Amino acid sequence: MIPLKNKELTEEYNTFIQNIKYYRQKNCYTQEVLAEKADLSISYIKQIESGSEFKNVSLTTLLKLSNALNVRVRDLFIKK
Repeated sequence: MIPLKNKELTEEYNTFIQNIKYYRQKNCYTQEVLAEKADLSISYIKQIESGSEFKNVSLTTLLKLSNALNVRVRDLFIKK
């Protein structure tokens, strides 16, 4: 596996942020509803969507978000 460079990581994370917003809106969820469905705090959802939460998104969080949004984890990283 080839390690990702900072620019590539930033691009991946930006895609992730855009997809969280996209799927949240597609499901007609507010940030509060997504937080409740994913069992995460509203402030954490806001941090993710604003891009301020960059390093600490765990696999558990990815799974919670994908389940709440009814998508596969990999769909969160595919550019639209």
